[in-house]
Amino acid sequence: MGGMRLTRNILALLLASLLILLLFLPVALVSGIGRQQGFIYSSARLVIGAALGVLGVRAVVRGLDAVDLSRPPVIVSNHLSNLDGPLLVHVLPLDPRVLIKAEARRIPLVGWVMKLAGFVFVDRSSAARRQEALEEAVDRITRTRCPFLVFPEGTRRRNGAGRDFKKGSFVIARRAGAPVLPVRISGTDRLLPPGRRTCAAGTVEIEFLPLMDPASVAESDLAGFARNVQQKIDGGKTT
Repeated sequence: MGGMRLTRNILALLLASLLILLLFLPVALVSGIGRQQGFIYSSARLVIGAALGVLGVRAVVRGLDAVDLSRPPVIVSNHLSNLDGPLLVHVLPLDPRVLIKAEARRIPLVGWVMKLAGFVFVDRSSAARRQEALEEAVDRITRTRCPFLVFPEGTRRRNGAGRDFKKGSFVIARRAGAPVLPVRISGTDRLLPPGRRTCAAGTVEIEFLPLMDPASVAESDLAGFARNVQQKIDGGKTT
């Protein structure tokens, strides 16, 4: 079984790398010159879908049909694995910009494409730079009406232990006048847990919960709002 998993991972890496190389020039031309960011997302979904298919990873999506997406939401999710972000980009009928750690900008080709796609990079070493990233995200939402994806735990969970949600994503939502869309991901930590280099085949569940609006919450009370959202994502359990 380990040999099959390794083979799948090598094939997925080769296929994704080939597609990225083939799509790099069209993405650069269409997105860099034509400013058509939608092409980046459709290309990304092609690459992600092909890689997931080779890996044998399948997503079961629940609750999305009941969500009103007429207002661009700030999407907040628990964070179990490096699979979480690509899976959400793949299944969402939106083109979410992502609040992502600054180190991702150094990934060859991919970091450059993330910048073209409107991702906001966060330097977590400085409170002032974190604040600049929040303001950039607010500006991006209000100017372009784009949704945003944030993992409020800041990093992946280890050994099943969740971290308290940081309130930055909820500050973004409140200041931008956007609703919060909570998402519960289950199973990605079994397929690709932190520290493992290869991804196993299997099924993950992605459940979209009802929208929550922070508009009536004072900014000083957003930590409590964040705890409420986290409890809903965790199935009503405290962390």
